[in-house]
Amino acid sequence: MLCMICSATAAASDWERGVALYNKGDYRAALAEFQDIVQERADAAGAWYYIGLCEFKLKRYDRVEVPLARAIDLLEIQSPASTDIAGAWYTIGISHYLSNQYDKAIEPLKRYAEITSKAKREVDAGARAALGRSYFFLERYDEALPLLTAASGEKSNDSASNLYYTGVIHFKREDDDRAIAALKKAVDASPEGATALDLLAESLMRKARKSGSDALWSEAAEVGERLLVIRDDLKTANILGRAYLGARQFDKAVTPLEKIARANTDNGQAWLYYGIALSRSKKMRKAMEALEMTIQLMPDSAAALLELAYVYESDKQYQQALRIYEKAYNVTNDPATKESIERVRALAAQQP
Repeated sequence: MLCMICSATAAASDWERGVALYNKGDYRAALAEFQDIVQERADAAGAWYYIGLCEFKLKRYDRVEVPLARAIDLLEIQSPASTDIAGAWYTIGISHYLSNQYDKAIEPLKRYAEITSKAKREVDAGARAALGRSYFFLERYDEALPLLTAASGEKSNDSASNLYYTGVIHFKREDDDRAIAALKKAVDASPEGATALDLLAESLMRKARKSGSDALWSEAAEVGERLLVIRDDLKTANILGRAYLGARQFDKAVTPLEKIARANTDNGQAWLYYGIALSRSKKMRKAMEALEMTIQLMPDSAAALLELAYVYESDKQYQQALRIYEKAYNVTNDPATKESIERVRALAAQQP
């Protein structure tokens, strides 16, 4: 009996010391105290629970599940109404999420949400977001979307990210109306978020291509300009150049499209866009060079041939224009190109 009393007193002392150390943030020392307790009393649910919490606080996420699973088993027998059961499932799920083990995070987070909802307590927004993102990263978009939509409506530091992920799902589904709405909110929540601006510009341009809306092309260009302030790189130049081109702001398109073309000397499409921007900006000599480069890379590109023929015709080099129009006609057999051949042939005949 005396041994039992001494043992209980020692355990109580270890418990109080462990809790005090935990509350002070000395998790390593607290962990040692709780480990001593379970050595003496393997059924000490609270000690197992704190062991898991200490490992979590120490960011040793791979060591969290075992003690917390033990705590859950004991609590379900000893104290089935304890809120610590939900807390343990939450911590296990978040540990897997933070370790990028999204498949393992789902069930614990679902258990946490189910227990919490059944007890009519408020489900933590971070847990809902982590569950939604876990589904997202596993490409289970039907399950991710309602969770992320709910999480994005709550005021939190992660609302911009949740809105971004919501926008990504809609973008992947080619639902640009919903994608644009979500991504605009993401940008408002975090104006410095380059990824949201990036995808917003792409969604606006895709919708602009489908609808032929000049306003959407101009809006995409404005988003590209905002992006340029944050991130001046080739990816931004690509977005900005294409947006300016679609918005028919050809003078502005030249600089970013030249940057892309010079960085991708073997990319015919890049040189074509650059050549078109130069051509429509009346920079004919440079346009000729860029479009000749395009044709070297893509000899059968009807768009490049027709643009180059137009440039030569505009520069009154009718023989050169005629030669290129004829090459384009051999590729397309387009009646409109045939008409261009006849027109330029007549102009060439009039030259001295």
